[in-house]
Amino acid sequence: MADIELSAKNVALLTIFAALSFIICKFIPGIPIVGVPDAQIKFDAAFAPLYGMIIGPYLGFLAALIGGLIAAGSPFSILTSFCPAISAMVAGFLTLDKISKNSKVQGWVMSAVILAALIAGWYTTWIGQKAIFYPILHFAGLFAILITRSWTANSFKEIGVPKESWQFKPASILSGVILFFVGYMFTKPYISEAVPLNYLSFPFYIIAAVLVLYGIFGVGRFSFISSVFLASYCGIIADHMLGNLIFIGTIDIFIPLSVVENYFLKPLGLPDVPSLFMYMVPVSAIERVLMTVVATIVGVGLTSGLYKTGLIFKRQK
Repeated sequence: MADIELSAKNVALLTIFAALSFIICKFIPGIPIVGVPDAQIKFDAAFAPLYGMIIGPYLGFLAALIGGLIAAGSPFSILTSFCPAISAMVAGFLTLDKISKNSKVQGWVMSAVILAALIAGWYTTWIGQKAIFYPILHFAGLFAILITRSWTANSFKEIGVPKESWQFKPASILSGVILFFVGYMFTKPYISEAVPLNYLSFPFYIIAAVLVLYGIFGVGRFSFISSVFLASYCGIIADHMLGNLIFIGTIDIFIPLSVVENYFLKPLGLPDVPSLFMYMVPVSAIERVLMTVVATIVGVGLTSGLYKTGLIFKRQK
């Protein structure tokens, strides 16, 4: 699945997932986007990582993009159609040993590069240069990839193979507990009064959770569930960051700055657009984690079922 092989089965799967993406985008109500009147975060954001995990990063990218473009009803939604597509690509690469059969580049490296490029893109914007702590959720995903590396790909190779009993990794669990404590300390007033570090608690909590999950479930019966969760999260936050960059790039083109100021900043008592982004960090964290949970629940059952029926093949070791 690392290369684009347009067999009849792959074309059929591509068509099915593109149609699923279209149906979700067109007919299922989404979450309103703060700052963009009449725009929504479609629930395809929660399903797009699964396209990449099941049919690979390239075909998954095409499926999400085609479905989104067909459902798009405005210039802004045409641009944001690339968000679930990049999500499918990031999640898909995480499940592969190599990005292609003849390449030496590992899949997790490409996922990390894409996510790192999106984070770097944030700091090239006028908003990103003021809201420097905003990409904390995205840094958490990047660090999680760097910590686990090929673990997700290895877990996907073991689908259907009898699992060993749990094998705990005490060092990972201890590291997670320490990071959780550090994140908790950032919320304390005597630390955050000097420098506002409250927002840093979020990435520490997420990375701590990844380390604990990896330490408890990294090897054994539940490693596949944990790896689907990680791949889904990384894909979903890649979608999120690309959407942010598109939003910033279209201010005063498709989205008048006066509309953002009058209808969103003033009612919330916020001074500028960067403060709006920082205000939304807790909301974004809840949204993206819930989407990741949905993707994991659906993805584990769907992926396992498709492998068992032979509709998709197990990765080669």
